[in-house]
Amino acid sequence: MLSETLVHGLDIARGARLPWHIGDDEARLVLGQSMPTMMAAALDPVKARGVRIAFDLAVKGGPRLAVVVDDGTVTVTRDAPPRAYDCRIVAAPATFLLVSFRRTPIWKAVVGGRMRAGGRKPWLATRLGRLVAGP
Repeated sequence: MLSETLVHGLDIARGARLPWHIGDDEARLVLGQSMPTMMAAALDPVKARGVRIAFDLAVKGGPRLAVVVDDGTVTVTRDAPPRAYDCRIVAAPATFLLVSFRRTPIWKAVVGGRMRAGGRKPWLATRLGRLVAGP
């Protein structure tokens, strides 16, 4: 309910040309509580077939999510034990929420310094958005 209120409240505010702020604390709550379930439900199994990528998703201030795509399936684990990741994504909470819901383009988040990729294969960061359909 919180994610729906935050994101669709933004949609309504934009349409009405009114201000709308999504706080980082609220975004962290949504990302930590619902993203593990939402990402798993929204994975495109056809696009993910044959794909094996491990993402370390570090939301500033928490949570930290391990997103592992393995041949058509995805496992999202909060506060996962250390492991080798292909790509690390570091993002501001509200920014990642808006990028995930396709309300902010990823390029804008990167240029604004609110999202960045690193690790052994940072170029894989954009692939996550193509594997997981917009909610």
